[in-house]
Amino acid sequence: MRQIGWIFRHNLKSLTQNKAKLIMIIGLPILSILIYFLSYGTQSGTTTLKIGLVNEDPGVYTSQMVTWMKEDSDSVQSVSKATGDKKLTGGQLDALVIFEKGSEKSIAALDPQHIKVKSMQGDAVNNTVKRTVDASLSNIMTMIQASEKGGQDFAKYATTFDQSEISVTQKTTSNQHDVVLMMSTQILGFLCMMLLYAAGNLGELILQEKEDGTFYRLMSTPLSSKAYLFGNALFALTVVVTEVVICLTAMNFVFGIDPGVSYLALFGVLFVFSIMAVLLSLALGFTATSRKSVSGLQMILFTLTSLLSGALIPVQIMPAFMQKFAEFLPQYWVMNAITTLQQNGDLASISLNIAIILGYALLFFCIASYKFTKNNRVNSFV
Repeated sequence: MRQIGWIFRHNLKSLTQNKAKLIMIIGLPILSILIYFLSYGTQSGTTTLKIGLVNEDPGVYTSQMVTWMKEDSDSVQSVSKATGDKKLTGGQLDALVIFEKGSEKSIAALDPQHIKVKSMQGDAVNNTVKRTVDASLSNIMTMIQASEKGGQDFAKYATTFDQSEISVTQKTTSNQHDVVLMMSTQILGFLCMMLLYAAGNLGELILQEKEDGTFYRLMSTPLSSKAYLFGNALFALTVVVTEVVICLTAMNFVFGIDPGVSYLALFGVLFVFSIMAVLLSLALGFTATSRKSVSGLQMILFTLTSLLSGALIPVQIMPAFMQKFAEFLPQYWVMNAITTLQQNGDLASISLNIAIILGYALLFFCIASYKFTKNNRVNSFV
C-alpha cells in the first residue's frame, strides 16, 4: 500500500505542477456542458418561428408529419412550393420544410431522406427547424415500428394515438422538458469521450516512461510491478472520476439542468464507465509500441466510437445498420442506460447495461494482464 501511495502522490505532485493539465481537467467537463447548452438554447424559440411546409410527395407518413407539425404550433402552415419561396424571400416565413419526391418511401423504410430545410436566416434557424423535423421523424418512425409489431394499420394506430390523453405535442422535443432531457444525454455523451481521452493519458504515461527508461529503473528498485500499475491506474481513475463530479456538479448547481434522473444514478453509471476507460487505456498502453502510436490510435478509436455509438449524435437518426453496429460499442450502453433511466427511473432496468460495460472492463483487464505478463523485463503481474 505504501508503494501504491507513493506512486499516487508522485503523479499528483506532477499534475499540480502542470497548470495546463489542471485547466483541462477542470475545463473539459464545463466545455462539454457549454457546447450543448448553447446549441440547444435556441430550441426554446422553435414555436415562435414561422415555418412553411411543402409536401411534394403526399402519403400517409408525410401527411401525418405535416398534420402533427401544424398542430404543434400555430406558426406552422402548409404552402405550395412557389408560395413558400415567395414568402421566404419576403420575410413572411422564417423557414421552409420541403418533403421532396421519395420522402414518403424513405420514411416508410425508416431511412428518412429527401426532406429539405430552407432558410435565409442562417444556421441557427436552420438547425432549430431541423431538430423539430428530426423530432417528428423520430415520433413517426417509432409509431411505424410499433404498428408493424402490433399488426395494426398505421393510419388507425395514429388516429388512436391522436385520441389518447397524451398529445403528440407532448411527445415532441419542442416540449422544453424533452429538450432538456436530450441536451443532458448529449452532454454526458460528450463527457464520455472526454473521459476516454483523460484515461488515455495513463497508457501514454506508461509508454513515455518506458521510452525514457524511467519504467525499467523503477522496476529495478524495491517497487513492485503491481504497485506501479495499481498506483498509476488508481490515479488515472481518480482524475477521470473528478471530471465526472465536476460535470455533474456544474450541471446541477451552475446551469440548473434537470436530466430527468437522479444525479447519484448518473454518477454510478459514469463511474462504471470510468473504470472501463482506465482498463482500456492500460490495454492500449501495453499493446502499442510507442507513445506516438498509442496517441494516434486513441484519437481515432475514441472519436470514431463516440460518433458511431450515439454519444455525440442521437443514434436514432443513424441508418439502421449503424444503429446495429452501435450496440457493439460500450458508449452505446452508457447512453442507453441514461435514456432508460430518464424514461422510467428504474435502476433494475439498466442491469444489463452495467453488466455489458463491466464485461468490456473485464475484457480490457485480461488484455492488459496478458500483455504485461508477456513482458520479460518485468515481474509477473498475476
